[in-house]
Amino acid sequence: MNLQPYKDAYDELGIVVIPGVFTESEMDRLKREAYMTKPGEITAAGYPHSPSETQKNKLSLIFFPALANDYINEIRKDPRMQDIVKFFLGNNIKQVNNQIYFREKGDEDEFAWHQDIVFRKPIERFPNVAEHYMQSVIAVDELKEDNGAIEFIDKSHKEGDQYLSTRHALSDMLRKFERKGLKGIKYTAPKGSVLLWNVLTVHGSEMNHSDGDRMTYMNGYCRAEGCLDYPWYMKDGEVMDIDPKMIP
Repeated sequence: MNLQPYKDAYDELGIVVIPGVFTESEMDRLKREAYMTKPGEITAAGYPHSPSETQKNKLSLIFFPALANDYINEIRKDPRMQDIVKFFLGNNIKQVNNQIYFREKGDEDEFAWHQDIVFRKPIERFPNVAEHYMQSVIAVDELKEDNGAIEFIDKSHKEGDQYLSTRHALSDMLRKFERKGLKGIKYTAPKGSVLLWNVLTVHGSEMNHSDGDRMTYMNGYCRAEGCLDYPWYMKDGEVMDIDPKMIP
């Protein structure tokens, strides 16, 4: 795959969709494996924080599921993802997040306008993070306008940190979408696509109003020089298993 056009779009817009990276059958299995992965298994594998979140009594997020599920880890380490990460960031990369976002029909989950820099805390541990960090999402289900597709404001990464939310009380502030006069583009994507965006790109999402689910698999990557903590994803070009002892 020629990744240069996608890299050019990413640099210009702060967001890009790479279609057809994974097959629909791989995504169907990934979805089954996600539902089989229990929060207690993630804790038992060494994850040091609460391994899950719920909305309306439905499981909404599991954190670092690759620690507890071989197939989820296999997709994380897949050569197709390695190629993308190497092309965009290089050979020495930290794994900053790893999570399944369930976004089921009826869970009423939503996400306020924000920039992912709000999660990179303490900010002193992420030198020049805007230059070094890249968020990725694998579309486990098709992303459609009515199922909570992420709405991005193109080129907003060029405006710096807009302090749309504080680095405190994030869960209370972020789990309610209010338009606030802003309008972006709801990026749709077929199953198996990979979305990449900049840590400063403004984005948010409304509720899933469809009759289906909108699962995504998220992995955050940062060049080692821009991240003083967290496990390795890739060291000298070799992909690594997640060391839970390195998760701060």
